[in-house]
Amino acid sequence: MILKSTIEFTVDMPVYPERFYRAWLDSFEHAQFTGQPAKIQAQTGGVFSTLNGKVESRLTLLVAHSLIEQSWKVEGLPLDEDSRISLTIQPTCMGCEVRLRHSGVPVTLNKVLLSWWEEQYFRPMRTYFEAIVGDYVADMGDG
Repeated sequence: MILKSTIEFTVDMPVYPERFYRAWLDSFEHAQFTGQPAKIQAQTGGVFSTLNGKVESRLTLLVAHSLIEQSWKVEGLPLDEDSRISLTIQPTCMGCEVRLRHSGVPVTLNKVLLSWWEEQYFRPMRTYFEAIVGDYVADMGDG
Protein backbone atom coordinates (compact mmCIF):
# COMPACT_ATOMS: atom_id res chain seq x y z
CA MET A 1 0.00 0.00 0.00
CA ILE A 2 1.33 3.43 -1.00
CA LEU A 3 0.94 6.10 1.67
CA LYS A 4 -0.56 9.26 0.11
CA SER A 5 -0.69 12.86 1.20
CA THR A 6 -1.75 16.31 0.09
CA ILE A 7 0.66 19.12 -0.63
CA GLU A 8 -0.60 22.65 -0.35
CA PHE A 9 0.91 26.09 -0.79
CA THR A 10 -0.05 29.64 -1.69
CA VAL A 11 1.54 32.05 -4.15
CA ASP A 12 0.84 35.70 -4.96
CA MET A 13 0.41 36.71 -8.59
CA PRO A 14 0.55 40.31 -9.84
CA VAL A 15 -2.72 39.99 -11.81
CA TYR A 16 -6.33 39.75 -10.74
CA PRO A 17 -8.20 36.42 -10.54
CA GLU A 18 -9.90 36.82 -13.92
CA ARG A 19 -6.52 37.15 -15.64
CA PHE A 20 -4.94 34.19 -13.85
CA TYR A 21 -8.00 32.02 -14.57
CA ARG A 22 -7.97 32.95 -18.26
CA ALA A 23 -4.24 32.29 -18.65
CA TRP A 24 -4.41 28.86 -16.97
CA LEU A 25 -7.21 27.73 -19.30
CA ASP A 26 -5.98 29.20 -22.60
CA SER A 27 -3.79 26.89 -24.75
CA PHE A 28 -1.79 29.70 -26.33
CA GLU A 29 -1.19 31.65 -23.15
CA HIS A 30 -0.43 28.54 -21.09
CA ALA A 31 2.25 27.67 -23.66
CA GLN A 32 3.62 31.21 -23.35
CA PHE A 33 4.32 31.01 -19.63
CA THR A 34 5.51 27.36 -19.57
CA GLY A 35 7.51 27.64 -22.79
CA GLN A 36 6.03 24.35 -24.07
CA PRO A 37 2.97 23.41 -26.16
CA ALA A 38 -0.43 23.07 -24.47
CA LYS A 39 -3.84 21.79 -25.60
CA ILE A 40 -6.65 22.88 -23.33
CA GLN A 41 -10.40 22.46 -23.75
CA ALA A 42 -11.61 25.05 -21.24
CA GLN A 43 -14.78 23.33 -20.06
CA THR A 44 -15.75 20.84 -17.39
CA GLY A 45 -14.65 17.42 -18.66
CA GLY A 46 -12.26 19.03 -21.14
CA VAL A 47 -8.80 17.71 -21.91
CA PHE A 48 -5.86 19.55 -20.39
CA SER A 49 -2.50 18.56 -21.88
CA THR A 50 0.52 20.74 -21.14
CA LEU A 51 4.29 20.80 -21.04
CA ASN A 52 4.34 19.21 -24.50
CA GLY A 53 2.21 16.26 -23.32
CA LYS A 54 4.13 15.61 -20.08
CA VAL A 55 1.03 16.56 -18.09
CA GLU A 56 -2.26 14.84 -18.92
CA SER A 57 -5.38 15.97 -17.14
CA ARG A 58 -9.12 16.52 -17.25
CA LEU A 59 -10.88 19.61 -15.96
CA THR A 60 -13.34 18.35 -13.36
CA LEU A 61 -14.76 21.60 -11.96
CA LEU A 62 -14.59 25.22 -13.08
CA VAL A 63 -15.99 28.14 -11.10
CA ALA A 64 -15.33 31.28 -13.10
CA HIS A 65 -12.34 33.26 -11.83
CA SER A 66 -12.17 31.50 -8.46
CA LEU A 67 -11.70 27.72 -8.72
CA ILE A 68 -10.14 25.18 -11.09
CA GLU A 69 -10.13 21.48 -10.22
CA GLN A 70 -8.42 18.81 -12.31
CA SER A 71 -7.19 15.26 -12.35
CA TRP A 72 -3.37 15.39 -12.63
CA LYS A 73 -0.80 13.00 -14.10
CA VAL A 74 2.83 13.86 -14.83
CA GLU A 75 4.95 11.73 -17.16
CA GLY A 76 7.61 9.85 -15.23
CA LEU A 77 5.94 10.26 -11.82
CA PRO A 78 3.83 7.50 -10.24
CA LEU A 79 0.62 9.52 -9.89
CA ASP A 80 -2.57 7.48 -10.32
CA GLU A 81 -6.26 8.37 -10.71
CA ASP A 82 -6.31 9.72 -7.14
CA SER A 83 -3.98 12.58 -8.08
CA ARG A 84 -5.99 15.80 -8.24
CA ILE A 85 -5.25 19.48 -8.10
CA SER A 86 -7.34 22.38 -6.95
CA LEU A 87 -6.45 26.01 -7.66
CA THR A 88 -8.37 28.45 -5.47
CA ILE A 89 -7.98 32.03 -6.68
CA GLN A 90 -8.69 34.97 -4.34
CA PRO A 91 -8.37 38.69 -5.10
CA THR A 92 -5.84 40.79 -3.20
CA CYS A 93 -5.09 44.48 -3.38
CA MET A 94 -2.09 43.78 -5.66
CA GLY A 95 -3.51 40.96 -7.81
CA CYS A 96 -4.45 37.52 -6.55
CA GLU A 97 -3.49 34.77 -4.21
CA VAL A 98 -3.50 31.26 -5.69
CA ARG A 99 -3.74 28.29 -3.35
CA LEU A 100 -2.66 25.01 -4.91
CA ARG A 101 -3.83 21.81 -3.29
CA HIS A 102 -2.45 18.61 -4.85
CA SER A 103 -4.01 15.50 -3.32
CA GLY A 104 -3.30 11.81 -3.89
CA VAL A 105 0.46 12.38 -3.84
CA PRO A 106 2.66 9.48 -2.72
CA VAL A 107 4.41 10.71 0.44
CA THR A 108 7.79 9.94 -1.13
CA LEU A 109 7.08 12.54 -3.85
CA ASN A 110 6.16 15.51 -1.62
CA LYS A 111 9.49 17.35 -1.94
CA VAL A 112 9.88 16.44 -5.62
CA LEU A 113 6.43 17.80 -6.48
CA LEU A 114 6.82 20.98 -4.45
CA SER A 115 9.98 21.73 -6.40
CA TRP A 116 8.34 20.65 -9.68
CA TRP A 117 5.40 23.03 -9.18
CA GLU A 118 7.73 25.92 -8.43
CA GLU A 119 10.05 25.29 -11.40
CA GLN A 120 7.50 24.24 -14.03
CA TYR A 121 4.60 26.53 -13.18
CA PHE A 122 4.68 29.21 -10.56
CA ARG A 123 8.08 30.80 -11.12
CA PRO A 124 7.62 31.01 -14.94
CA MET A 125 4.02 32.18 -14.53
CA ARG A 126 4.99 34.94 -12.12
CA THR A 127 7.78 36.08 -14.47
CA TYR A 128 5.31 36.06 -17.38
CA PHE A 129 2.72 38.13 -15.51
CA GLU A 130 5.29 40.57 -14.14
CA ALA A 131 6.45 41.28 -17.71
CA ILE A 132 2.84 41.94 -18.78
CA VAL A 133 1.96 44.12 -15.82
CA GLY A 134 5.23 46.08 -15.73
CA ASP A 135 4.88 49.24 -13.68
CA TYR A 136 1.08 49.29 -13.77
CA VAL A 137 -1.30 47.99 -11.15
CA ALA A 138 -2.74 44.55 -11.79
CA ASP A 139 -6.05 45.59 -13.32
CA MET A 140 -5.07 48.44 -15.64
CA GLY A 141 -6.21 47.04 -18.98
CA ASP A 142 -5.27 43.55 -17.89
CA GLY A 143 -8.10 42.22 -15.73
